[in-house]
Amino acid sequence: MAKVAVVTGSSSGIGYETSLLLARNQFTTYATMRNLNKGEELKGIASRERIPLHIAQLNVNDDSSVENAIGSIFKENGKIDLLVNNAGYDLFGSLEEASIEEIREQFETNFFGVVRTTKAVIPAMRKQGSGTIVNISSVGVCLGLPITQASLP
Repeated sequence: MAKVAVVTGSSSGIGYETSLLLARNQFTTYATMRNLNKGEELKGIASRERIPLHIAQLNVNDDSSVENAIGSIFKENGKIDLLVNNAGYDLFGSLEEASIEEIREQFETNFFGVVRTTKAVIPAMRKQGSGTIVNISSVGVCLGLPITQASLP
């Protein structure tokens, strides 16, 4: 029986490529994203290559979206073997230029999105007695880089 993988943030970049890699290696893969219209290219590749890649709507910032998607995937397959928490984005610029709302939105996606999806898969993984969770992040988490230099009078 094929392993089942869920990859968040699969509409572009690392999530897109990770979803393809897993499906090409015969994982039944759910490439999840907020906007399903961004999954058309992946659908085309999956169809042409006949790989087990499915597109699913999942917004890591929405409790019910996460619960519905994970619940549906588990119900359909009876298991989830791998979760790749990839959804996230960067804010560029100096701290004083970013609004508190922008910072909160980024924290909601990059931190609480990971917590939300992880909490959603843990019961399934516990029930089956196995599972792997991979969290993808940025070097920016560990290393602050000066973006602008303040000029003092």
